Amino acid sequence: MKRQLLPFLWTALLAAAAVGCSPSPEFAVVRDIPGEAWYSDSLLVFDVEIADTTATYRVEVDVRHAGTYAYRNLYVGRDVLNKGGTVYRDTAEFQLASPEGQWIGDGITGLKTVTLPYRSEGLRVPKPDTYRFRLQHLMRDEPLKGIHSVALKLYREAP
Repeated sequence: MKRQLLPFLWTALLAAAAVGCSPSPEFAVVRDIPGEAWYSDSLLVFDVEIADTTATYRVEVDVRHAGTYAYRNLYVGRDVLNKGGTVYRDTAEFQLASPEGQWIGDGITGLKTVTLPYRSEGLRVPKPDTYRFRLQHLMRDEPLKGIHSVALKLYREAP
């Protein structure tokens, strides 16, 4: 009995250590979508004060959606601005379900949370400033139903 329990205990200990040692974000804010109805003219805005121009930041977006969301993807326009203008702008497709239609991400009830990179490479800023990250849905539905909330997180990457 003890020998059967030992591998389980080691696995639990390693999992707890991994969770306990995961880095905390430098910035993390959640924007709730009222009534799970996101209008295309309702930009989600995140203002982030970034002082360190030598650091590289990993930027992640958490999309939390209902099981009733009608699509397996989400198209968004995204940009980063500072007082001098646009630093970065593009469009992206976020995958929320597998090709077979299975929701990806975490969650055991009616809501799933998918963590996605804001962009594939890290972000470095040209000067200390307040940077405004904006997200806008580019789907055809108006309003887009089933998106519960969107979070933005910045992590300082190790040099």
